[in-house]
Amino acid sequence: MKIPLIFPAMVVGMTSLLPVAAAAGDRIDQDEARELVQRGEMLPLTELLERHADRTAGHLLDVDLEREHGRLVYEIEVLGSDGRVREFELDARDGRLLKEELED
Repeated sequence: MKIPLIFPAMVVGMTSLLPVAAAAGDRIDQDEARELVQRGEMLPLTELLERHADRTAGHLLDVDLEREHGRLVYEIEVLGSDGRVREFELDARDGRLLKEELED
């Protein structure tokens, strides 16, 4: 089976977008997160999970802390008791819900 010539060009074009997408949000590691909490610049994850217990009930799948456009954001993925995966974005400084969506 021959691969059309357009396919390799598409792959090269798509891979050139990867660094841009990765730069959209800078990940915060646990040491930096600990320092930010100690300095009072953000809330601890445990507090945010308690504040949003109704949304985060179920099995916690993934948590990321990123700096997006100067804002510290927790991205949280939860498998609910209904079997659906939900993703939330919370402002790490004040706990505000920024975004909520159901995964397909």
